[in-house]
Amino acid sequence: MNDTTPATIWAAALGQLQVSVNKPNYDTWLRDTVGLRFDDETFVVGAANDFKTEWLDVRMRKVILQALARVVGRPVGVSFEVVRAEEDSAPALEPDSSPALDGQDAVPSFMRRSPSRAPALHPALTFDTFVVGEENELAHAAALAVVGAPGRQNPLVIFGGPGLGKTHLLSAIGHAAHTAGLAVVYATAERFGTEFGGAAQHKSFEGFRRRYRNCDVLLIDDVQFFETRPGFQEEFFHTFNDLHAAGKQVVVTCDRLPSQLSGLSEALRTRLMMGLQADLQRPSFETRLAILRAKAGHCALRLPDAALEQIAQRCCPTVRELEGYLNRVLAHVPLVGGQATPEVIDRALAVFTTPAGSGPLAGHAALPSVDDVIAAVCAQTGSGRADLTGRSREE
Repeated sequence: MNDTTPATIWAAALGQLQVSVNKPNYDTWLRDTVGLRFDDETFVVGAANDFKTEWLDVRMRKVILQALARVVGRPVGVSFEVVRAEEDSAPALEPDSSPALDGQDAVPSFMRRSPSRAPALHPALTFDTFVVGEENELAHAAALAVVGAPGRQNPLVIFGGPGLGKTHLLSAIGHAAHTAGLAVVYATAERFGTEFGGAAQHKSFEGFRRRYRNCDVLLIDDVQFFETRPGFQEEFFHTFNDLHAAGKQVVVTCDRLPSQLSGLSEALRTRLMMGLQADLQRPSFETRLAILRAKAGHCALRLPDAALEQIAQRCCPTVRELEGYLNRVLAHVPLVGGQATPEVIDRALAVFTTPAGSGPLAGHAALPSVDDVIAAVCAQTGSGRADLTGRSREE
């Protein structure tokens, strides 16, 4: 590793850490760190502020040492330093052009981020890659609408279970709004809370509030994180009020209806309820097949449409699990000669079926959803969906 720079060593270590650390912790504590120096004995990691360096040193030192040892090929030491924004090439630490504040209100570098620069969003999570079906068309239309007319539907709340596309739509809004010239700030609710805690520790609320309130579009993911955290709730409540009063757009995601977020204050909960609430439901067979076709189109190994239909027949409850099924088949097919036959697909996905002897449906795939049952009955009888789900009792 003698000819490798600290930056490339740390980039490789971050790749290891992204696998071994859960996503919220990685995004909050590791994503914006940099490799500063390496003298063959101790590797120096740069972070944005004392709050982060202390957390990395106390809470994450062991896992970081393990990652560095795997990359370097031997055990090494590690230390952590605060880096100034101008010393760090990472975009998230771009210095703010505002004049520096004196005394205790000096703004830490991790808050000197211009809201007009590109938000830190997954590049693949755009409107172009979002597959629209009956289960998500309202949320998709609402997401497009807030980009075209920010502030008209305010706030927009996208809710639903995990793995159904909430973060995808939130990121898509961010990409489209930034392309349209709007100042976008994106953060998970956990990151919002962490940065608020850092601001409280450094007594630098001015910088924190400048970041979150001087934008055209604020995107907050997993707002249910604020439940049972009254301090975070109060700060977000005031942030929301400032943006709403200025006609700026607020979009949040949560895992259930805002009215069911009983851990939120009534004031904040009713704020979230006054806008448009759009849900995401489990994908139907048609949507699952469309998703598989879209995902498979980017893979080196081409699967026939019959194979994709066979995978889509499985009643997986989330898009993430569906992607897992596809990845499992794509990995398994080359091992058996490259033919995606029905037998090969069944064998590849056998691990996801209920074990034999574990219940009345042992050996079969997961139970179908209500939507799957309705679709099957409609296909068999020729009835319309409204005939089954409406209030009428006429035969």
